[in-house]
Amino acid sequence: MGTSTMTSSPETPEPTTEEPVASAPGCVLRGTTVAGGFASGPARCSRQDLNLVPVRRIPSTGAEAELNRFHSALARAREGLEAQKGSADGESSASRSRVIENHHALLSDSVFLSDVENLILGEQFALESAVAKVVLDFDRIFRIVQNETLQERAVDLRDVGLRVLRALSKGDKSEHNSIEALDLTGCILVAPELTIVDLLASGGSRPRGIVTAAGSIAGRATLLARSLGIPTLVGVEGLLEAVQDGDALLLDASEGALHVRPAPEILQQFREAEEGAPLPEQPAWAEGPVHSFDGTRIHLAASGGSLPEIQRARSLGFPSIGLFRTEVLFLLEDELPGLDTLTEHYRALLSEAGPIPVSLRLLDLNSALAPAWMKAEHEANPAMGLAGVRLLLERGSVLRRQLRAVLCAAADHPAQVEVMIPLLVDCGELRAIKEAIFEERYELRRKGIAHCNDLAVGIVIETPAAVIGAKDLVYEASSVLLAVDSLQQYLLATDRDHVTLAAGLEHLHPFLLRAVAMVQDACLDAGISLRVWGHSLANQESLGLLLGLGLTHLVIPPAACESVVASIRSCDLETQRLDTQRACSQSTAPDQAPPPPDVR
Repeated sequence: MGTSTMTSSPETPEPTTEEPVASAPGCVLRGTTVAGGFASGPARCSRQDLNLVPVRRIPSTGAEAELNRFHSALARAREGLEAQKGSADGESSASRSRVIENHHALLSDSVFLSDVENLILGEQFALESAVAKVVLDFDRIFRIVQNETLQERAVDLRDVGLRVLRALSKGDKSEHNSIEALDLTGCILVAPELTIVDLLASGGSRPRGIVTAAGSIAGRATLLARSLGIPTLVGVEGLLEAVQDGDALLLDASEGALHVRPAPEILQQFREAEEGAPLPEQPAWAEGPVHSFDGTRIHLAASGGSLPEIQRARSLGFPSIGLFRTEVLFLLEDELPGLDTLTEHYRALLSEAGPIPVSLRLLDLNSALAPAWMKAEHEANPAMGLAGVRLLLERGSVLRRQLRAVLCAAADHPAQVEVMIPLLVDCGELRAIKEAIFEERYELRRKGIAHCNDLAVGIVIETPAAVIGAKDLVYEASSVLLAVDSLQQYLLATDRDHVTLAAGLEHLHPFLLRAVAMVQDACLDAGISLRVWGHSLANQESLGLLLGLGLTHLVIPPAACESVVASIRSCDLETQRLDTQRACSQSTAPDQAPPPPDVR
């Protein structure tokens, strides 16, 4: 499908075994972006501070044991540095090498070593207290001097002091050492300020993201974080007061936001996206066009709802983004996202996608999943109430803001950008959206603001009414996307979340297949390719039935790409067409037994 390369993300963390932190209302904190990107995971708080190491004295007879502990800790710290040399590429490798060289030098620095040893021998300081005092004394001196080299040395020495104390905590578990080694795998690091030790923790531990209360975008540690590609925010006010160890976090470093204890449904959306994290290089199965077993070309486009999914789509070589769900940013914010925020978000999306066509589905919400800014009243049947395009037309200011942001963000995109209308019923709604786009484009042109002049307008067919009116709709739309799972839900009047009824949606109903065939015929008459999207495409049986209808354009999440490609390549369409014809001719669901005979 292409030849692009992306860096892989860490694996999703295993569930924590720590005591759960008492749930508290969520909040959104803001900071300065060092490295953009998304990350989710539990907070791992590093509140360790050399100032917190207590001053403890030892008897004179204990000095030799402390010196032995010191040299053992130095040896472990050097071993840790050797283990961290790793095989990073490019900028991160150079940055890592410079840091490791500096730390190696300081671990053998005669002034540092002799000062620690003198405090142990001359003033009976315990080792932890001696290391902390020496580092803090140097730190105070170097920071007063207006010399960048000395100030960097102070930072390096602080990090080396932390490295030694963490090596001590691993070696002898001293009850007097408050500086512990952190396992950051799968977590988001929360700290007063970033240290090199946190970034290059021994054993390959690396955080999914980093958030600090202090720091600058020019610090050595933050520069290393950027080169390593770790989403990082610094200068987050109120961070240490708002976040506790183990709190669920969503880090949107591209937007400069940290979401603390977000709603479970929002967290789930991000976790699903992160399951499809980018691969380090395009795998063999993704190379070249995709054909069925008998040689029919099947066109694949990517779906997603976050930048990590778009990154993965690009790494797999998808030729287009067939559906980008735009709800996440609206759901995360307590207030309606501003025009600038939306514009930058869509601009980042288009930049990440690269020079390929992108279709963005307009906001698709209802009262059951309404963010605070909507102030939506509870509806007895949200899916049948103000939802999809009906909500957009009811909340005109929300629609206009989103359309304007897309128009501005797409001004310089080299490929076609399109908006897709959700939950469409008839041509009147399609025309209303087109009119709003025309008016927003006119206003932008009047103000001399650069914008997209050829924004396309596609439709999502997911209601029975849209199926019946497909012959009219397809002649007024730039493209047609059939949401197969949503259509089946509405066609069968069955709630996908109902405990006992949801199982009936696991297989494609014969009447659903007939409805898809109706839309396919309408698109063929209009000369438009029908694209199909939905979780059902990941099911080999359902995918085969849809391919048997003659559908050749599929929109799939990157995480499902490998299994879908394998299913397509093993599918003999001649045989499959006969199976699909038989399925369409049935009058009951495939898992329903025939009714008992009438014995009256």
